[in-house]
Amino acid sequence: MTKKKKAEIVDTNKAVAYIRVSSKEQEKGGSLSAQEKLLRHYAEQQGLEIVECFREAMTAKKAGRKQFNAMLKYLKENKDVRKLLVEKTDRITRNFKDVVDLDEIYGLELHFIKENSIISENSRSYEKMLYGLRVVLSKQYIDNMKEEVEKGIIEKIESGVYPSIAPTGYYNTMDKRGRHIIAVDEDKREVIKKAFELYATGDYSARTINDMLYPEGLTNRNGNKLAKSTIERMFKNIFYIGQFEFKGFTCTNAQHEAIVDINTFNSIQKRLGGVVRTRTHDIQFPYQGLLKCGMCGGLLTPELKIKPSGKQYIYYHCNDFHKKGCKKLSYINQDKIDKMLVELIKGFQISKELMENILCFIKDIHNDKNDYQEQTEANINKKIEQLNKRIKQAYNDKCDGLIDEDFWKTRNQEYHADKAELIERLHRINDADVKFYDTCEKLLKFAKDAHLMFLNGTVEDKRFITQIVLSNATYYDKKLDIELHPAFDTLFRLSKEQELNKTTIELTETQSECIKKAPYGANFKNGGDDGYRTRDLLRDRQAL
Repeated sequence: MTKKKKAEIVDTNKAVAYIRVSSKEQEKGGSLSAQEKLLRHYAEQQGLEIVECFREAMTAKKAGRKQFNAMLKYLKENKDVRKLLVEKTDRITRNFKDVVDLDEIYGLELHFIKENSIISENSRSYEKMLYGLRVVLSKQYIDNMKEEVEKGIIEKIESGVYPSIAPTGYYNTMDKRGRHIIAVDEDKREVIKKAFELYATGDYSARTINDMLYPEGLTNRNGNKLAKSTIERMFKNIFYIGQFEFKGFTCTNAQHEAIVDINTFNSIQKRLGGVVRTRTHDIQFPYQGLLKCGMCGGLLTPELKIKPSGKQYIYYHCNDFHKKGCKKLSYINQDKIDKMLVELIKGFQISKELMENILCFIKDIHNDKNDYQEQTEANINKKIEQLNKRIKQAYNDKCDGLIDEDFWKTRNQEYHADKAELIERLHRINDADVKFYDTCEKLLKFAKDAHLMFLNGTVEDKRFITQIVLSNATYYDKKLDIELHPAFDTLFRLSKEQELNKTTIELTETQSECIKKAPYGANFKNGGDDGYRTRDLLRDRQAL
């Protein structure tokens, strides 16, 4: 977290209270009132002022609770309120997404009254570590689900389907099989071609062509004149030659029809300086997208080079993203990054006792994951069942003569297309589930022997370790500056304490030998104070 953001947080005695019961019956039985009384009594004893109280009667297994979301919004808007009071852990969340949402509220201090526990920057190392691991695994699972959705988009791109809104001259529709496609707007085909041909001559500016062809139909979907920036982008857009670019991927075999011929388009690009294409790699790099330039903040790009002798080596460098002249001093060999991280990872030596508690904790997270997954799948299956009913009803209406043949075909295609997308989402959830177990196994492997895992690991293993252990990493002028993720910063320090003192980790009063529920909190994003101290230590001792 940057110093600027830290300065925005004002430490006051203001607090919010969140009280929840699992059903309307419990609400009628006075459980909400009893919780509120407990929280207000605690606030009075601690000298805290409850400025807002959020009450809810809904299970915590389901994300999207109305009052929970209202509380998140309130905390984001009121930076002088950073204390959240709840009866106990399972009142606030047993849901993966809610853990991630809470973690994004910087500086939040969670008070669990019945558990006599407070999660804050001053919490005990063991509590902070377990909370941090919960955040890591929750984010990994949520990110995996997002990645699987992205995979579906990439698969569409590879098959030539543009997964977004069609540009001027085209429109989104569906084919006879109910698949989403893009077709040429025949009313605009000729005027688009004319625009490109005029611009290719070099005698007309984009603004002039826009003015000239507006009366002939060069308009947006609402029939209005195109903005100057829109028509300028149009002349650079490879979509008009039957290709497209989307989120860094380039498709050269798109399913949509080209409006402009390649020669006309290329002559325009020559005039404009050429089409900028995204570089792609055929190999995997362990630190791609994980290292930033310490001067401008841009990502360091990996490059594979081959010496005349045939020896290969990889280096990372900045592309001078913000034009600050940082490119020359941003070069670093991948071998040097490996050596630095090996020295860092040597510090993770976890005792048998701590390993057993981490294993129990992962079992607990596993149960939370199953609850979240079951709820998500149930919601999707419910939508599929609704579509099945609509499909049956539409066909009955067609047979009874209530709707005509064309209307039924259109609706039938739409319903089946929506159903296919939902079924695909179920497959993606299953893929994310497989990744979750893989993540847990890698985490346990890391806990058993992080150093050996990194030394003998694959590119994927190294990338996994770097992604979850490092919160931030920058390089510039021979200095690799690292911040550990708070969970692993705490784990690093606990390992050092055990090595020096040969002591075991003492559990809190509310924790059993096998952790049943780890306290939650939300103030360790991007390193926190411990992360900064670790970063400075590593920079001074192991700078390259």
